[in-house]
Amino acid sequence: MATMAKGHADSATYSFSSVPKPVGARKKYREPGEADTGMYRDPKETSIAWDKRVHRGNTYSMYTQNAIKEALEAAGKDATAPKPVRRRKPKEKSLFDMPLPEPERIPVDLTRHLVAKEEPVEVAVVEAQTDEFLPEPPPQQYEPQKTGIDAHTQVEDGELFNFDQEVEPILDVLVMKTLEQSIMEVEEEHELSTMTEFKGEWYQRQKQMMEAWQEQVDEEWKRWEHKEAVVKAARAEKEREARVLLKIQAMNVSKAHLANLVPNAVSDLQELAFPDSRGMTIDRGFLPNLFNQVQKEVAALKQAKKQVDDLIADRVRAQQAVAAEGLAAQQKRHKEMEKLRLEELQIRQGKIRILMDDGSGNAKPVGPIQLSTKDTIEEVQNRVYAWLQKNEPKIAAAWPHGVVMCLGGVPVQATTELFEARAG
Repeated sequence: MATMAKGHADSATYSFSSVPKPVGARKKYREPGEADTGMYRDPKETSIAWDKRVHRGNTYSMYTQNAIKEALEAAGKDATAPKPVRRRKPKEKSLFDMPLPEPERIPVDLTRHLVAKEEPVEVAVVEAQTDEFLPEPPPQQYEPQKTGIDAHTQVEDGELFNFDQEVEPILDVLVMKTLEQSIMEVEEEHELSTMTEFKGEWYQRQKQMMEAWQEQVDEEWKRWEHKEAVVKAARAEKEREARVLLKIQAMNVSKAHLANLVPNAVSDLQELAFPDSRGMTIDRGFLPNLFNQVQKEVAALKQAKKQVDDLIADRVRAQQAVAAEGLAAQQKRHKEMEKLRLEELQIRQGKIRILMDDGSGNAKPVGPIQLSTKDTIEEVQNRVYAWLQKNEPKIAAAWPHGVVMCLGGVPVQATTELFEARAG
C-alpha cells in the first residue's frame, strides 16, 4: 500500500506503509483438493457455466438487465438473513405533468437523394457490314510424349523448299478470295439498289391505288346522295297521296253513315214506342222455359257421366288390387324358389342345413355343416353331434347316444344320399 505525502504536487513523494516483499514462487495450476468448496451449495456452482451472474444471449433488453441486477444483488447479500424485497409502488401520473409541445416537423422530400435518376440512353444507328464467319480450325491432334533420342540431318538451301513455287498457291488463294469478296460486295450493292428502286415503285403504285380508290369513294358518295334525294321526294309524294286517300275514304264513310241515319233512328224508336206483342211473348215466356229445360238436361247428363266414371274407377281399383295380390304372390313364390335354389347350391358345395326335433314338436335348424362325399355317414353324424354339443347343449343332453341322419323318416346309409336329396 502506497501513500502520498502532503505538500506541493510537484514535490510529492510516495512512501510505503509496509516493507516490500519479493514475490514468491507460485504454482501455475491449483491442485484439485486445495479449493474450499464449503461455501457453495453444490459443486456445480464452482463452474462459471452455472454462475447466475453470467448471462448468455442478448444483454441489451430491459428484462435481461433486470435479471443481471437481481442476480448480483442476490450474490452480494447474506444467504442466512434474506431481506424481504419491497416492490416499488407505481408512480401515479400528475395532472400537471404536461409535456412541452413537440417541434413542428417540416417534411423534406429526399427522393432525389434516394432514388437513382433515370438518364436517357443515347442510341445511335450504325450500319456495319461483316464477312461470314470462317470455320473454326480443327483441334490439334494428340501428340504423345517423345521417347528416345532425336536424330537430325543437314539440309541446304534450295534442296527441299523453293519460295517461288511454294508461294504461288498461297498467292492464288489470296487473289481469288479478294476477287470473290469484291464481287460479292458489288452484287450486294446492286441487290440493295434494286430493292430500293422496287420499294419506291411499289410505294408509287400504292399511292396511285389509294387515289383511284378515293375517287371511287367520292363517286359512290355522290350517287348515294342523289339516291337519298330521289327517295326523299318519292316518300313525300307517297305521304301526300296517302293523306288524300284517307280524306276520300273518310268522306265516303261519312256519306254512308248519314244516308242510313234517319231510317235507323226511326226503326229504333218504332221498337220502343210500338212493340211487337208476338216477339214479346217469345222473349218473356217461351225462351225462359226453353232455357230451364236445357239446364235440366245438361245436369242429368253430368250426373249420368259422374256415375259412369265412379263405376269405372271402382272396377279399375279392384283390378289393381287383384294385380297387386298376384304380384305379391309371385314375388313370394320367387323368393321361396330362390331360397330352395340356394339351399341346393349349398348342398352341392357341401354346406347342409339339418332340421331336428327339439322335443316340443318344433323343428330346430342345425348347421350349416361342411360335408364332403368322401366322409362316411358315421363321421357326418359325429360332426352333427359335436355341433349340437357346442351350440345346443340342451338338445345334445337329450340325445346322449348320438344322432341318426334320416331322409323322409328313412335312415341315411351313405353321404352321397344327402347330396342327391332335394332342398326341403
